[in-house]
Amino acid sequence: MNEYISGLNLVDLISEKHKVLREKVNQLSGEPLNKTETHILAMLELHGTLSISEVSRLISISRQGTQKTINNLLAEGYVDTAAKEGNSRDKPILLTLKGAEACRSMLEIKQTIEAEITARIGKEQVEMLRKLLTQAWL
Repeated sequence: MNEYISGLNLVDLISEKHKVLREKVNQLSGEPLNKTETHILAMLELHGTLSISEVSRLISISRQGTQKTINNLLAEGYVDTAAKEGNSRDKPILLTLKGAEACRSMLEIKQTIEAEITARIGKEQVEMLRKLLTQAWL
């Protein structure tokens, strides 16, 4: 695996690390959520109430794909809809207590993983990595 990783270009290396981190968060969370579902929950946590169209634009998937994923989240109790006067087609979506708890739990897991990374590579390296990743180089 080390040979594979060391031979990757920067874009693929970042993608591989992202994939491993997301898998670890999902594994530790115990929530039966896929990447799209967790992305939608994160957007709702960040923005509050959003319409399906707004979610679709934010996460860059089709409205139909967003609707299907939202329906799954509704069925599992992570999100709910609110009535919006004058617009029955694009109902606002919001987190339920279960959805908010899932987001809180995943944040705690991410903080634990970050602490593990810090212990492994050092605080200065983590700060440098954070600085590099937040710069406008794309």
